[in-house]
Amino acid sequence: MFKVVVGTRGSKLALAQTERVVERLRERYDVEIKIIKSTGDIMKDKPLYEFKGSGAFVRTLEHALVRGEIDVAVHSYKDIPSKMIKGVKVSAVLERDSPFDAFVSKDGSTIDEIERNAVIGTSSLRRRAQLSLYRPDLTFENIRGNVDTRLRKLKEGLYDAIVLAEAGLIRLGLDVKYQRLPIERFVPSANQGIIAVQTREGDEDLVRFINHKDTWISAEVERVVMKELGIGCAIPAGIYAECRGKVRLLIQVIRDGREFRVDEKLSRERAVEEAREIAKNIKSEIYNY
Repeated sequence: MFKVVVGTRGSKLALAQTERVVERLRERYDVEIKIIKSTGDIMKDKPLYEFKGSGAFVRTLEHALVRGEIDVAVHSYKDIPSKMIKGVKVSAVLERDSPFDAFVSKDGSTIDEIERNAVIGTSSLRRRAQLSLYRPDLTFENIRGNVDTRLRKLKEGLYDAIVLAEAGLIRLGLDVKYQRLPIERFVPSANQGIIAVQTREGDEDLVRFINHKDTWISAEVERVVMKELGIGCAIPAGIYAECRGKVRLLIQVIRDGREFRVDEKLSRERAVEEAREIAKNIKSEIYNY
C-alpha cells in the first residue's frame, strides 16, 4: 500500500485534528504521522497578534512539505496566512465543525452576567474588540498555551473568563460549561472551525477525495475577503460564510471603536467573485470614513 507521511504540530488539539484526516486517508494509504514543532509552539510568551499573519503555526510544516519530509500537512485553516510559501497549497478541507466562539467563565456566568470590570483572557484582537463593543467595562489580559493550559489558568483564578473556539472543545471532547456566543454579534475569524489539508502543488489528488465541497466554498469566500481586506491577526475582523444553497456572508470589522458590517446572500456559482467585490466596497468604507 502507498505510504503517506502526515505532518502536524504536537498539541492535543493538533493531533485530534490530524487523526480526523488520517482516518480518511487510511481508506487508501498506509499513513505515518510526523510531529513537527512550529514557531508559535516555541515562542509562547508573545500574543498571537504580534506575529502579524506570519503563519507562526504553519510555516515550519510548509517548509517540511517543500523539502519532501512530509507529504501532507494538517492545520486549523484559520492559522494559515493568505499567502502560502511557493510550492504549497491547500488541497482539501474537512466538513466544518462549529465556527462559534465559546465564552468560558470561572463561575459559569454568561457574557451578560459576568461582574463589571471582569478580566477576560484572550490574545485575539478580534475577540477583544467584539467583547469591548458589547461590554465596554471589561478588561483584557493576554493568554497563550493549549486549551488545557488556558482552562487551568482560568481555574487558578488568573482570569474571570476566557474565550475559545467551540470547535476545539468539541474535538478534544472536553466536558466544560460554556456559553456559545451568537455569530451575528461575534462574527468568527475567517475559516474558524475548518481543518485544512495542505500538499505540494501537483500532489492535490492525494487528498482531493476527502474534500467537503460546501465547506470548501465557504472557506474560499472567507479567504478572498481576508485577502482583499489585507488583514490578518493584527486587525479586528470577523469573516464568516455559510453555504446552504445560497452563500450567506457576514463581515464585521472594528476600527477605532467603530463597527463596519456586511450581511449578504451570494450565489453559490459566483460566491467568490461577489465576495471580492463586497470586500472592496467595505475596505473603501473603512479607510475613507
